[in-house]
Amino acid sequence: MATPERTVVGLQKSAIFRKHNFVETRYANLGTAGQTSYTRRLAFCKVEGQRRPGIIYIPGYFAPMNIAKANILEAFCIRTGRPFVKYDAEGVGQSVIPDAEEVSFTKWFEDACYVVEHLTDGPQMLVSSSNGAWMALLMASRYPDRIHSTLMIGPGVNQCMDDDIYEGILASLDKETAARVRAGKPMRFKANWVGEVTGSKKFLDEMKAFRITNEQLHNIKCPVRIVHATDDSSVLWDNSVRLMDIIGHQDVRMYLKKRGDHRMLADEDLHLLLIAVLELLDSYPVPDGPPAPPSPLTVSLRELRGAGVIGESREREMREEGVGGEREQKSKL
Repeated sequence: MATPERTVVGLQKSAIFRKHNFVETRYANLGTAGQTSYTRRLAFCKVEGQRRPGIIYIPGYFAPMNIAKANILEAFCIRTGRPFVKYDAEGVGQSVIPDAEEVSFTKWFEDACYVVEHLTDGPQMLVSSSNGAWMALLMASRYPDRIHSTLMIGPGVNQCMDDDIYEGILASLDKETAARVRAGKPMRFKANWVGEVTGSKKFLDEMKAFRITNEQLHNIKCPVRIVHATDDSSVLWDNSVRLMDIIGHQDVRMYLKKRGDHRMLADEDLHLLLIAVLELLDSYPVPDGPPAPPSPLTVSLRELRGAGVIGESREREMREEGVGGEREQKSKL
């Protein structure tokens, strides 16, 4: 099996994957919403490429797109000439909204649908983490002819819908705050995987409406890979075993490792992520798409090569594709 060191990047350079987007952030207008009729602007980064399938990274619960798991996939796709999209769900990162009360699981679902329908074409691999895995399976069920494969990291599928969890959170609050939350106001609380996040009864109730059923899972038509750590205290790994058993496609495999937490951001975790991606690409090849326009890089080709993201031949190809010139003056590394 091909290894990331030989075909992708040197993980000893992985510090750059924790800090930077490699292509410019763009915004899609999704119309107006909410009591204040604010304009929904979806922040996303898109790598152009001819190889297929493309890769979409679906973020976890309140996780921004500028994290190591998404960034290393972005670097991989730049190196291999493969399309890639990552995005901030509404109310997260650069997809800013005026009122935290408007944060909505329904809109997160609409964000994912928009990415599949309008920001990509052809077959797509979905890579997701935690709560994003739930969204990925919803996408695989909704777009069976578009989804090439699915890779889930610590999948939190149908999580946090138990009323006991909600009541437990309320019990930990002071009476005044608990009363506001019961009245529908959002609350801020610290999550061990991303920092402070927003939660509300409305959001939890919406999640229940998107519960993915065993029938939907049984009808998943794409190969699936699951990566999980036994030390994950946020989502227990035996949930992934049950998930693997229910998904209908016969090629469902699980990488289970002892060391690692729910976030899985260590170098060895990123290494395993890339191994799983490469295995799906090697096992299920598809024809390339049409020639693609240059990607709007935020860093120079020289810096990409110096960081081990691209090699000499790929740098030459990208210059021939029109990447370089003025872009060589742009640098954030």
